[in-house]
Amino acid sequence: MDGARARRASRTAALATALTALLGCTATAARVESRSGGYRDRAQGWTIAAPAGSWKRVQAEGADLALAAPDGTSMSVTSRCEGAFASPAILARHLRLGLGATRVVERADARVAGAPAAVQVFDVERAARPLRVKTVTRVAGRCVQDFVLVAPGDFAAAARVFDAWWASFAPGEAAR
Repeated sequence: MDGARARRASRTAALATALTALLGCTATAARVESRSGGYRDRAQGWTIAAPAGSWKRVQAEGADLALAAPDGTSMSVTSRCEGAFASPAILARHLRLGLGATRVVERADARVAGAPAAVQVFDVERAARPLRVKTVTRVAGRCVQDFVLVAPGDFAAAARVFDAWWASFAPGEAAR
């Protein structure tokens, strides 16, 4: 598998894992530490605020930081600085690969910490009911950050918390 395909597979796996984080896990990623009012990635130096509400830190394989709310909503951030060889919109579309049937509800351009980003909202068909997902993909230099919200319940309320959360992201030197 070439480098681009390996990176895409890794990012898609992280999203798929975030979807399964709805089931709940307990361990945490060692690279990201809790700090007063938020979190800091020791390797890349980025910081992000703790979300408002009763969010609990959980483990989601492939995610640098994953959080779950009591209602089963989850959100995560994954940051890789291995080279970004495509636009945020293309990388965002790659997140949907391998998830089965999806229906895109919204696409938009954004800026996160001064860098271009792509926002998408889509439904993933599941056996019981569709699941609404929102992703924000930021590209800066050789780094890509994927922020993922998986909301099985009140999507509008969860999206407000999620939007404030990813907007609090501040890149470290490696992630600029």
